[in-house]
Amino acid sequence: MRKNNFISIIVFLLISMILLQGCSFFYGETPDLTYNEMFDSLWKDYDETYALFEVRGVDWDEQYKKCKPLVSDNMTDKEFFEVLKKLLYPLKDSHVYVKTPFESLNSGEDNSTIDNFSLTEVCNQYIENPKKCGNKIITFGTLKTDDTVGYIHIAAFSSGQTGINQKQNWAGEIDTALEELKNTRCMILDVRGNRGGLTGNVTRISGRFCSENKVYAVSRTRNGTGKNDFGPGVELEIKKNGSWQYTKPVILLTNAQTMSAGEEFSMAMTSQSHVIQVGNHTCGVFSLALERCLVNGWKYAVSVQKVTDPDGKTPEGKGIVPAHENLILNPSAAEDLQMQKAIELCNY
Repeated sequence: MRKNNFISIIVFLLISMILLQGCSFFYGETPDLTYNEMFDSLWKDYDETYALFEVRGVDWDEQYKKCKPLVSDNMTDKEFFEVLKKLLYPLKDSHVYVKTPFESLNSGEDNSTIDNFSLTEVCNQYIENPKKCGNKIITFGTLKTDDTVGYIHIAAFSSGQTGINQKQNWAGEIDTALEELKNTRCMILDVRGNRGGLTGNVTRISGRFCSENKVYAVSRTRNGTGKNDFGPGVELEIKKNGSWQYTKPVILLTNAQTMSAGEEFSMAMTSQSHVIQVGNHTCGVFSLALERCLVNGWKYAVSVQKVTDPDGKTPEGKGIVPAHENLILNPSAAEDLQMQKAIELCNY
């Protein structure tokens, strides 16, 4: 296993090059695929690159047997789309989707329970003069009832486009929030509704709360036609950064809409002894998702990695789960039981 983040970047770029070549193939060399051929092309792409069949408990060959007879070259686009739903929904993977001009499907989110949360309600009810920084992604302040308790909400780990030339300098503005809150005795760090973004921003922000440098996850990318063909592991590590770190008690708020890089952040933070997770389990999607193109212009995504903790256990499909006494599902956005529990713990 390797610790150099540069390796992660190289892997990402190589996979992206493969992705671009794939789209070139679809659009440039096979312009007239039938529905049967498109189905086979998509199924084969998943068969050779999807990393999580075993984790998700799906027999992909069996899915082919069930769904291929439903495909006809005389069907409509919408009928073909319905077949793709039957093919992909059993994966229950929120990184697996198909986007068409008339409708989209998401293998995980279409079948998930929404965890009620409203940042507006939190600010109105609990936060004194909330401020924003980092392209308005970071919201921060102190409790109305206790200015010794800080609050930071991070809405995402990317801002706008995330292409190779996209600058993500906003993450550094976590320093602005922490400087204003450095004298608080406890922090509520809220990533509910955070749907992810870039690992680099996870590293930048989590490092400001790091008391101990620690490997929290290992990522392996599928690299062969065999369903258990994976490349070497790349270690993800939380590392101290900044001139000082906030190591006083931190209550980390998560919910079922905390996804992807939001979950990486949750893994990193819960590796620290001064952090307590409160709320619902996270979504349970950790892999890098690569977007592909069908010849008809539809886009779809494939999860190509398996992420585990340092002991080899995968949180894929389960998410990062709080201790039983802190596992809470919100009944409504207005009655925020998760926030109430966080405040209660800050007062212990």
